[in-house]
Amino acid sequence: MLPDMKNLIFAVLAALAAFLCSCSGVAEPNGEGNREASYNMGVFLPLSGSNAEAASEVLNGMRIAESHVNSQGGLNGVRLSLKVADTSNPDYEFSSAFNSMASDGVKVFNIGFGNETVFLCRTLAGEENIFVNYLSSYAPVTLDSKNSTRIFISAAQQGDVMASAVDRSDGAEKQLVLMNVDNLVGKSNGDYLGFVLNVGKTKLYKDVYGEGETRFGVFGEQIMRLWAQYVFYVGYGKELSPFLLHLGKSGFKGEVVADCGFYYEPKPEVPSGIKLVRVETLFQRGEIKTPVSLNFRRDYKAAYGREPTWMAAYGYDSVMLLSKAAVEAKFDPKKMRAFFADKTYDAAIGKISFDSSGDSVSELTLAEQK
Repeated sequence: MLPDMKNLIFAVLAALAAFLCSCSGVAEPNGEGNREASYNMGVFLPLSGSNAEAASEVLNGMRIAESHVNSQGGLNGVRLSLKVADTSNPDYEFSSAFNSMASDGVKVFNIGFGNETVFLCRTLAGEENIFVNYLSSYAPVTLDSKNSTRIFISAAQQGDVMASAVDRSDGAEKQLVLMNVDNLVGKSNGDYLGFVLNVGKTKLYKDVYGEGETRFGVFGEQIMRLWAQYVFYVGYGKELSPFLLHLGKSGFKGEVVADCGFYYEPKPEVPSGIKLVRVETLFQRGEIKTPVSLNFRRDYKAAYGREPTWMAAYGYDSVMLLSKAAVEAKFDPKKMRAFFADKTYDAAIGKISFDSSGDSVSELTLAEQK
């Protein structure tokens, strides 16, 4: 056989082998040996337990993003597929669910909301071959883990916004009361807020309440004895209505400052003499008019028949930004942090700015609730 003909045949056979390998999925971004014709992304959310409504909103937003990514050709031609674990399922066990996803080639995870993120951000910090987005307000969630980011609202930013409610222009001493939900995330978020509040001439008193608490009569009486001018609420929003009710019954005349909890509807009734201000995203106020945000609103409403919440917007942004980060990093989780570090992006929620640790700040404001 002539040398040129032999080389031509070898070249054709090599090209055919490469084609067959690509069709079989061997070279897919999920990793060698993974024959799934999709790029799998993990999601851990409490879909049937506490805060299930908020978790469902996040997942709804993620589904819109999944559809958008795939309609635009996927990730370098590979279809995106979300793998979802319900962390509130009685049979759920993290290591088992994590290992199951890992066997499906999952290297990028979204994990929220509550106490589990406190433990997992430490447990997973040493895992080099994964990248995690924490859907958690827990302030230091990305601090010691180089394999993570936060595409979600941050307690540290909320704390700074809430602290700005205190008018210190008269130089007089301020009497402040801080109430936070009694769990690990609530304690951490309350500690940060307490730190930024306890400056200058300040007397700060702190207490806790249980998630879902409705009986705040004793708390109201204690707050009155402390002559509080401002009362700060840190929690999920479910307890805000009974909290305000009992403060009003106790005779409190001052300002209540609440964080951006998951629950906004129905709006709490504000007793006479009390001013309620609350952290809000500019997205939920309808002030984000960028094409990406308006398109998300349109598609969410078409899919679910209602306006999206801020939780849904963060869900959408999580999948969209992580998908872009994976492609830019050539599907190497160890290189994905570079996509976020010290960058700002226009997203459905509005502008999201990331620091060198992958933590983020969003567009927030303090708005009076009437």
